[in-house]
Amino acid sequence: MDIHFFAKSDIGKVRTTNEDYFLNGKINDNEFLFIVADGMGGHQAGDVASKLASETFYETYKSLRKKNTSISNCLELAVRKANSIVFKKAAADIEKRGMGTTFSAVVIAGMKAFIAHVGDSRIYLIRRNKIKKITTDHSFVEKLVEEGRISVEEARDHPQKNVLYMSLGARETFSPEIMHDIILEDGDALVICSDGLSNMLVDDTILKVTMGDYPEEAADALVKLANAHGGSDNITVQVIRVGSLEMLEKTKPIRLSKPRRKLTSLIAVLIMLGILVGLWYVFFAPDGSARVENELAIKPESSPKKSRTQTISEIDSSRLHDMGITAADCRFLSGHKLHVIKNDRLYIFNLDNQSLQPIELGGDNQVVPCGDTGIYLLKRTQTKALGYRLLKQGTKKALLAIQDANSLFSKGIDSSGVPIYEIPNIRKQIMPDFINANIFIFHDLNHYYAITKWQTPENMPLPIPELTYSEKTRLFFKNVGGLMTMLYNDPESNRTAVFSLKGTIKRISEFTGLQTRQPLALEYLKDQALVCYYQDQCVEIRAGEPDVKLQYSFNNYQFNIIKVLVDMENGQKMIVNDGNKFFSLVCDT
Repeated sequence: MDIHFFAKSDIGKVRTTNEDYFLNGKINDNEFLFIVADGMGGHQAGDVASKLASETFYETYKSLRKKNTSISNCLELAVRKANSIVFKKAAADIEKRGMGTTFSAVVIAGMKAFIAHVGDSRIYLIRRNKIKKITTDHSFVEKLVEEGRISVEEARDHPQKNVLYMSLGARETFSPEIMHDIILEDGDALVICSDGLSNMLVDDTILKVTMGDYPEEAADALVKLANAHGGSDNITVQVIRVGSLEMLEKTKPIRLSKPRRKLTSLIAVLIMLGILVGLWYVFFAPDGSARVENELAIKPESSPKKSRTQTISEIDSSRLHDMGITAADCRFLSGHKLHVIKNDRLYIFNLDNQSLQPIELGGDNQVVPCGDTGIYLLKRTQTKALGYRLLKQGTKKALLAIQDANSLFSKGIDSSGVPIYEIPNIRKQIMPDFINANIFIFHDLNHYYAITKWQTPENMPLPIPELTYSEKTRLFFKNVGGLMTMLYNDPESNRTAVFSLKGTIKRISEFTGLQTRQPLALEYLKDQALVCYYQDQCVEIRAGEPDVKLQYSFNNYQFNIIKVLVDMENGQKMIVNDGNKFFSLVCDT
């Protein structure tokens, strides 16, 4: 049988932060784990609770399974461990008192599902075009429905529908809902979602959308519909399809158990024919231009005049998987070194020799993506005025300080000789985007700022006038022909611009009319071309020429990706597919 899944989370239309969190991962060749958690508590406590619970559960469960503990016992022990960790975290920090989270986890092993559940996030089972909620909402309104005091329709609009009588982390002892040995059938679907989705959409809509498309499109459509119906809360959903043969046309299936013999035989025959055709081209084709070494030649969909080849090679990421590191933990790629942040630690994974360097961060430190050597940290200061200090890892003295001001940009020097830059009306927080020897770029919730020549006395932080910040804008950095470039993408205005970062910030190119869906990543090439990396394909755009589209393919399977990182120093690409495997990607552009 086959399994395919996709997850999506959205802040919604009302909330200012996303307190939902999800995880999915492969435990072994025959076992997968999916989690959705909806945090609560306010003051940035809800997002802490949901993430902490999910990661604690994931790591505990995986560790126990390595010891051959049964799945049922693993679920029970892992959810209680997660509860204990969140409860202790809340008790130790006065700002996080009372925080908690809903928690819904599904394990699929072979053709059985196992569930651990607390709160009012939901798990639906869809079978033979019928949908059934298989978890219980641990809310007071659900109790009223069970007792027959109100109807299901009345519960949807009840003013206390979100008041829970049980959540993870709220108290030391609790009784999670554990379900064992749910037999799955060919064609089943499972939907795990926060109440930001289930409160906005009726079950019949969830059924029709889930069964009407592939998991990626279904998850995206469900989130869009929830927003269209009000989007009053964060929205998170994981769509899982089991045994859908139609998916073989578009995606790489993840094998759970022995495939059907007929299908296996057919695939084997097709692979053998492909090998024979490839050998013919290598040894007998007139131009002898075919490549060997497991390279995958993929013809573009549009222009027959242009040909691009794409090589995808799997990266040995077993050390990352053993630590529970997922695509969401990967921050940036520089000098063929992957920078990963997990549990207040920075891990630097060398893709060449597989070495892993851990560095303690501390809760207030942000890692600054760096295009040079060295590790830079931006640390928030514990002062009355909002402030930050830029540090280089391994040194104690700050390189510079940034502080909120009331009116004017200004610069001063503190008693230890550290430059202090005052920026008026900083919005809530500062987040670093990039640093090298020439420039330091960061943003708050309003503007992007830059300090050019930040290591010299004449520098001054100023807004970048051509860039507007929003939650959807993104920056991408890459050394192109010895020149560091910054690529800015704003999907709301459909604007993509490229800037050089040599001494000053100068716009060198601009692209308009891109596809409406936002890419996972963008890459600027030295010959005025742009590459958009989407979940299912990458699209190369050149002025005056047809777009070239390449799907991601490995070992004769197409797959979707959930993460793309372009090396800032050399342009090499690392991708992560929807099974959380890591690959290198090379195009002959």
